[in-house]
Amino acid sequence: MKTDRYVLSDKAIEDKSSIQAQYQKLEINREPYLQRARDCSVLTIPTLFPVISANEATEYETPYSSVGARGVMNLASKLMLALFPPHSPFFRLSVDDLVYKQIQGDPQQKTIIEDGLQKIEKAVMDNLEVTNDRVAVYECLKQLLISGNSLLRLTDKGLRVYRLTNYVIKRDPIGNILKIIIKETININALPPKIRKGVLEGKDNQEEYKDKDLELYTCITREPKYYSLMQECHKKIILQKEYKLDQLPFIALRFNRVDGMDYGRGHVEAYLGDLKSLEGLSRAILEGSSASAKMLFMVSPNGTTRASALAKAPNGAIIEGSTNDVSVLQANKFQDFRVAFEAMNRIETRLNFAFL
Repeated sequence: MKTDRYVLSDKAIEDKSSIQAQYQKLEINREPYLQRARDCSVLTIPTLFPVISANEATEYETPYSSVGARGVMNLASKLMLALFPPHSPFFRLSVDDLVYKQIQGDPQQKTIIEDGLQKIEKAVMDNLEVTNDRVAVYECLKQLLISGNSLLRLTDKGLRVYRLTNYVIKRDPIGNILKIIIKETININALPPKIRKGVLEGKDNQEEYKDKDLELYTCITREPKYYSLMQECHKKIILQKEYKLDQLPFIALRFNRVDGMDYGRGHVEAYLGDLKSLEGLSRAILEGSSASAKMLFMVSPNGTTRASALAKAPNGAIIEGSTNDVSVLQANKFQDFRVAFEAMNRIETRLNFAFL
């Protein structure tokens, strides 16, 4: 792996050749998958894939049914236990039997090698606990279940997860990565002093950019013998780097792979029809039950029972009147609710089976 090269172009990049322009072009192919992910997120965990205009003050609608959210979190937890079993590594390091045959003259070598491999396993697991990668993997699994796509980046400080809203990708028909472009925001004060000075060079009023968030684009392109990484900020290249083909620190994951497609499909998408049906039935039963729970007494205007006496009478009191003058308003929708409730139970059973 070659050393980082911090570079800064003398002039702004042309609009057509900028990484930002390439990102906007690839966004068109991503939009159907992203819209599908938002549809699935609304019925499961709305905060995972919010609308474009969402911010810190956005109020998300809470689904009437929690089966979707519970199913996604349950399945993600089961996958987490499979990937990171407690008190044991999720992988094993071993040596081929042919190697052991070559060292038969020294029986202690096999024990020494196995002890060394166990120490490596323990060191890797300790590093995972220190970097808190479990949290990142759990977040990644939820995104995979809902959208079918997620991007991981290996850094010195641990894993970083990118949602489908923050990156675009291009693959060959086999599925190999040809290009990845990541869009994120960075505060101008987080840039190295030399790069920050170059980005602001030529700006009339540099005070406007103080503590301002800028768009940062990271482009990873496959070359014949290596991966090329370039970063663009404010239409200026600020970083160039190269990786060997087997050392790329980016992992583009797909839950359900579709041949010839750049993006994958999520698990929730296969059961979106049941989730929508369950949401509609849950809302109808809840609103209908709330209306039916309202109790109203009606008094005949021509009867002997007075409405004021009935309203003021405490429990167990004796008043003058006739039972024929008083009736209770009822919706009489029990049979309709029962049909809806049975249909809802059948759908919920299917979803519970789908999400284990």
